[in-house]
Amino acid sequence: MIIRRVTGNYELSANVAGAESTPAAHTPAARIRFSGSDGSVCVYLEIDGQGFRVVRQDGEDRTILKDYPGGGPSPWDVRVLKKGNFFRFGVNGKKGWIRGPSGEWDGRYDPWVNELNLEAAGGCEFESCTVTTLPWLDQQTEPLIARGPAGSHYEQQIIPGAILEIDNRFYMYCMAGMEGDQEGSSRRTVAVAESDDLRSWEVHPVPVLSYADAPGDNIYVNGAVIAPDGRIVIMYAVQQYPSWLGFMMASADDPKGPFTPYSRNPVYRHFNDAAHEFDLLRVDHPDFRYVMCYAGYTPRSSKGWPGGDRGYLLFSDDLVDWREAEHNPVFGPERADDWDAVHVRPRSLNRIGDTWYLWYEGCNAWTPPGASGPERWCDSVGLARTTDLKNWSYYPRNPALPALGIGTERFDHTWTGWPRMVVKDGLGYVFYTGNAQVGLRTIPIRRLVDWDSEGGETIRMV
Repeated sequence: MIIRRVTGNYELSANVAGAESTPAAHTPAARIRFSGSDGSVCVYLEIDGQGFRVVRQDGEDRTILKDYPGGGPSPWDVRVLKKGNFFRFGVNGKKGWIRGPSGEWDGRYDPWVNELNLEAAGGCEFESCTVTTLPWLDQQTEPLIARGPAGSHYEQQIIPGAILEIDNRFYMYCMAGMEGDQEGSSRRTVAVAESDDLRSWEVHPVPVLSYADAPGDNIYVNGAVIAPDGRIVIMYAVQQYPSWLGFMMASADDPKGPFTPYSRNPVYRHFNDAAHEFDLLRVDHPDFRYVMCYAGYTPRSSKGWPGGDRGYLLFSDDLVDWREAEHNPVFGPERADDWDAVHVRPRSLNRIGDTWYLWYEGCNAWTPPGASGPERWCDSVGLARTTDLKNWSYYPRNPALPALGIGTERFDHTWTGWPRMVVKDGLGYVFYTGNAQVGLRTIPIRRLVDWDSEGGETIRMV
């Protein structure tokens, strides 16, 4: 038995070899404890000739959480990735994933410090095993902008939507929600917060746009640009719960409003109306001034992919008339059964050099055995990049910005979403929502661009 204590996120790579001849009574098998420590709830990856499975051990109680048959006989190439409360696995190229396996559904969270344990049986042995720490975006912080006091326009939710820099001052337009049960809140409006340094923010006491100014119940702000005439334009999706009414825009002379909705709203509607998340950029390209990358629901494809949100591109010269990219949808999940296989929702598109970096919200569902209640959706934040907005490379250690798990004292312990990156002085400020409050994690752009490594320490266990 080999044990190693590891702090934070990590990637484990191992090679397990089988004996050349094994008595029939001894089945070659390997077991890796990837979460927990002695005396606590532990979670294992168990591997044998039938496949691999994720097993939760709580004292004498052993539960198979997920089973992946068909892995084949040894030798086995094994990969385990921990990113916050998400874990991903690979055995000889067969993939798997899980969220919160220590018992997140029952208030038991995966620890930040784990004792990794390697066991082999039936003539198997670990020929090699390394663990590399992953320090990307692992800061443990308090909410940058917390929910407001009772009765305020952001008493239940405040979620980052769009950020502008004007005269060395930053303006964050947020979706603000009051108490209600329309997917987490109700009476959503557009709040604005100001900052001089991207770290300390002051929320204005009244919304800059509300349901009194626009049709519908809820306003989801997603984009903001400065038009050629100097006016501030915000773009948002409007919901008459539960239906979506399209993308609309409003403009103002001052970033703090008041904003006046455009008379010809909506300026765009998805073909089935199910669209509400996007990013809007002014790029001043010779063929178009603005580009929008949005998430639109796409029915099940002929290739067998499940129906879900996918990424679409639009182009415009005036923010009013939009042209669809001929190859839409341009962005989808990397694989048909992974952490983001149901929904991918583009949220922040940033160009660095000749490459576009896309922060997106990924989503899949998993319900633990025996857990009561509805199906449990697992939202997190992933990263992809492209040079042509058609062919994408996915960050190999996604989700890039996960919930940290750890415990309920963390505001971002279960889910993350709505990422929005601002690049300033060589640093990427990645804003996001953790359980409906605004969080911030940062990363040097040089590290983001060189994503083959997160710059962590590699430890050899075998």
